[in-house]
Amino acid sequence: MTKRQMVRTFLVLASIVAATVSIQSLRTEAAAKRCPRGVRACSAAQVGQPCTPDNLNIICSAQSGNRYCCLAYAP
Repeated sequence: MTKRQMVRTFLVLASIVAATVSIQSLRTEAAAKRCPRGVRACSAAQVGQPCTPDNLNIICSAQSGNRYCCLAYAP
């Protein structure tokens, strides 16, 4: 393998690693903006209000990472 081929191979591998790190970062960021599995999301305008009229104990609440989730509160 010539020196030029080794440099080219290194650059290709470095690009692949950088792309992989970027994708993982985006996935982590997207996951942080979702509510946990089984928990319904709501909007910022609904914070403090019941999510459904059927159950007034499930209220929209602000979470970290700009998330808004419907969570149960005891009266």
